[in-house]
Parts: sequence; structure tokens; C-alpha cells
Amino acid sequence: MSATRHHVRRAVACLMETTHQSYCLLAMLLAVLIILSSGTVWGFTGNPVLDVPVGQSPLDLNEQSHYSYCSLAYTLEDPFITALTTTAAVVSGPTSTTTEQGQPNAGKTTVPTLGTYVKEFVPGVIGGTKRIFYKDNLSVALIGVGLTGLALTVDQEVKQYFQDRKPLEHVENIGDKIGNGIFEVGVGLVLLGTGELINDKKLADTGAVNLEALLISGVATEVLKLTVQRERPNGGNHNSFPSGHAVMTATMAASISEMYDWDLRLAVPLYLTTAFVGATRLEANEHFLSDVIAGITLGTLVGTSVAKYHKEKDSQGVLQNISITPVYDGNLRGGVITLKF
Repeated sequence: MSATRHHVRRAVACLMETTHQSYCLLAMLLAVLIILSSGTVWGFTGNPVLDVPVGQSPLDLNEQSHYSYCSLAYTLEDPFITALTTTAAVVSGPTSTTTEQGQPNAGKTTVPTLGTYVKEFVPGVIGGTKRIFYKDNLSVALIGVGLTGLALTVDQEVKQYFQDRKPLEHVENIGDKIGNGIFEVGVGLVLLGTGELINDKKLADTGAVNLEALLISGVATEVLKLTVQRERPNGGNHNSFPSGHAVMTATMAASISEMYDWDLRLAVPLYLTTAFVGATRLEANEHFLSDVIAGITLGTLVGTSVAKYHKEKDSQGVLQNISITPVYDGNLRGGVITLKF
């Protein structure tokens, strides 16, 4: 009997190790995708110095590499100009709002198909991940880090309070089910599907944003758990920091709230739900207070960043993300295509 238990424990340990390795591999692949799609311009030319016709402004490669700006067209041969006519929105300057169909703001309120959302899922995950590191997120990150640090000083007292008083004993399982990730994914799918059915682009976009943000949060959470290796207050394992339940509910709350410009009618109940889930994890003795606060901070950063990325992308228009820069260097004629996503 003892031998059987030993084999079962070994099998469970191997399964957990394989699962952790899979998460690490997924995180590494995501990091590689981010680096490869970081906006760097890859140009091919026979001369490292790109010249332009006399009288025209030189190419600013530094600005082009970092901002993928939409440059003005240079006067070249007629065939090349003809090839650029379909990109008039790009060459006319960064303030243009013309879209693929050549009509101002065309397609802005049309709900994309599910296939379109699936195709844009990975670029959305990559773009949303990059958006996390923008300066406008610094204040939220600093506040979250500060509150997490303060919580570390009272972790044991808060743990003792919940274990002695048991204020949420009868609803503990509800919080576990709400924050396990399946509920949040279900909300995203419902929002996306409902938006498609009633032809509400904003609602459908919110569902897609929620799903993208949940993937990023899930990977980030597992990476942090494996890196920090903090023991749970109940001694179950070393996956305490941060609270995955808090991360998932905060991600859902932040992504939806940001998409609807932090309408209090949505943001307040969503974050009350997040606080409730976090409290039930303290009640279950699965996490410390600092784990929960760190999880809410991470979820908020990811959710708002992915939503901001999509809102900014929509406001720029479809062709704002593509620019074609003509290149003229003696007998060499060509172009550099810059894609921002």
C-alpha cells in the first residue's frame, strides 16, 4: 500500500513539474514574440546610407524605428507612385483618418467577424503586453508596490483575524469559483458573442480585450509564482505569490472598466467583486494579504493596458499602422515597409 502511495506521489510530482515547464515555455515564447514585434524596422538595401532625391528631406531612421511614423511620399517614377495610390492615408500624414475602403472612419462601427477577432488575438496579446510598460502605468504600479509592501507588515495579523473570526465561512466557495479563471473567460466569451449577435462593436471588442488580458495575466502569474516560490499560509505549496484568483478578477474588472471609460456603474461592482474574491482567499488560508494586493495590482495593470492598446489602435485607423517609405539611392529604387502592431 505504501509503495502504491509512493508511486502516486511521484506521478503527481512529475505532472506538476511538467505543467510548470509548459508555463515557462509559454512565457519564453511570448517574450520572444514581443521582442520580434517590438517595432524595429528591418530594411534591405545595397547601401547602408539611404539617400533621397535632391531637395527632399532625408529619412529619419531613428524616428522611423521607434515610432513607425507615416512619412510623406517622395516624388519617384510614375509606376512607383501608382503603386502607392492605395496608401494615400499613410503618405498624407499621421492625422489622416481614412481607412482601407478610402472612406473617412469607414468600418469604425461595424462589428468584425469572429474570424477577425481570432486572427487579431495574438497581435492583440503582444501589443497589450508592450502597453503595460508605458509611463502612464507607472503611478498604478508604484501605488500597488507600496500597498503590497505595507501589507507584508500585517500579513500574519490579517491571517490570524480571518482564521479566528471566519467572517466569510459560508461564502468561501463562491469566491473560489468566481476567481478561478473559468468564470472570467466565460464572461469574455459572453461579451464577445453578445456583441456579435446584437451588432455592438464596443461590447464585442470588450469581450476580445478581456480574453487577451486574461491570457497575459495567466502567464505572468505563473511566472511570478515560479520565480518567487512563496509558501502558502496553509503550507500547501510554494505558489502563494501573487493570488491567481485576485489577478483574474482584477484583470476582468480593469479591462471592462477601461473599455467603458471607468463608468462607475460598472467599475464599482466589478472591483467590489474583486475585493470579495480576494477576501475569500484569505478566509480559505490560501493567500496572505500581500498576495491579494499584488494580484489586484497586476490584474489592473494588464487589464487597463490591453484595453488602452485597443482603444488607441482603433482611434488611429487601420492604415495608420502601415507605412511605406520610398528609397532612392542612385540606381537603387525600392521601399521600406514599416508595420506597427
